[in-house]
Amino acid sequence: MLIYHEMEAAMPANDPDRYAALLAEDFEYVRHRSQDTIGRAAMRDLLKKVWRPGNRVIEGMRCLYENDDILVVHMILSFASGSREGAMVVHHKRGGRIVRIESGVSDLPGGVAASAPPHPESASVPHQTSL
Repeated sequence: MLIYHEMEAAMPANDPDRYAALLAEDFEYVRHRSQDTIGRAAMRDLLKKVWRPGNRVIEGMRCLYENDDILVVHMILSFASGSREGAMVVHHKRGGRIVRIESGVSDLPGGVAASAPPHPESASVPHQTSL
């Protein structure tokens, strides 16, 4: 089952619940910097913090490859903090759901702040995910 189009709709809409519906119960996300892992509920909570309107802008999101086992996505993310990242995100799939996500992120020069100022609490929420 292909899921990129559902993911593509959830991310720009800042809809973590719609995105979390794509995740298997035994899902795990491997954080790209620390290599720590988090489960489905923690991922949904993290996305609720990071995906606040105005906190990030997604540029050029595209599916590089998808089949029943894997989905590979590339995008550029600009954050309200002024940072900008190129992200390669690999989604391992099973039964039409995402079971594991691993990402690689590169800092990019010329960061552009997101279109709206961040919420006051955003200073304490690092952008620890490329999603």
